[in-house]
Amino acid sequence: MTNPIRAYWWSPRRDPRTLAHELRDHAPAWLRLAPGRGRAFTNHGDELSQLVLREALGRPVRWTPLGKEDVVAIGSAMIPYLTRGGNGLIWGTGLHTPDVPVDTAARIRGKVLAIRGPLARNALGLDESTPIGDPGLIVRGLRRGLPRARRRGTVLVTHFTSHMTRSQRSAIATLRAAGARILPATLPPAVMLEELGSAEHVMSSGMHGVILAHALRTPATLVSLRDPDGERASFKYHDYHQSVGLSANVTGWGSLVDRAGRRAAHDLGEADLDRADRRIDELIEGLLAASRPLRSD
Repeated sequence: MTNPIRAYWWSPRRDPRTLAHELRDHAPAWLRLAPGRGRAFTNHGDELSQLVLREALGRPVRWTPLGKEDVVAIGSAMIPYLTRGGNGLIWGTGLHTPDVPVDTAARIRGKVLAIRGPLARNALGLDESTPIGDPGLIVRGLRRGLPRARRRGTVLVTHFTSHMTRSQRSAIATLRAAGARILPATLPPAVMLEELGSAEHVMSSGMHGVILAHALRTPATLVSLRDPDGERASFKYHDYHQSVGLSANVTGWGSLVDRAGRRAAHDLGEADLDRADRRIDELIEGLLAASRPLRSD
């Protein structure tokens, strides 16, 4: 019988410390999401760790707190890993910020099988031969997107924090009224993959909506729901986009209300897919090769 692999990912449902943080900082958002689709106190991108690890490694997966884990994979979990006693292998995990002390980074270099992108690799002082790529891209081989001729509709993937403020909720309501189908981040990964793989265009205020759309060959637009004119992308978005050969550009929601604006965003998303498609296949191949130490039980 194959032994389970113990994995950590961001999960307020399983981690009392993380739950306390969310109740303190984001309770209004979770209260608004609770009656809708999905599971409260979950995020589809982080929860995807279980599905991807199981399929990539051929082993059962069990969530485990930091300090007892065998691996940390999907998510921007490097800072919790560094500050809360993580000691498992690192496979495609990302950083929120490049500000990592040199001595702290040096302690974990031998644990890194792969890291999300080139900026995180540089921030941790890793060798340029270290594989990069977000493991979420591996869903390309697990879930196939529909042929383009059969895709229908525009979807908006909302980050859970997008439901915190009245202005962002108003932006979501406006885009819904314009015809976008709203997909909360609390949807189970399998449901989210089905939705993204059958959509004509994905707009997302969170990173994994974009990553999974790229994996499923669906045109994607990174959206700001805070600023109708757009804003600058943060470190983690630049890190991921550079890994697939793209620039991280944020589109303000105000330009996506009318049909012409959405069509222009869709076409830019298609152009991004054409540029990134082969690179994504290369990253997947590198990630799977890097995962070999995790397949042994």
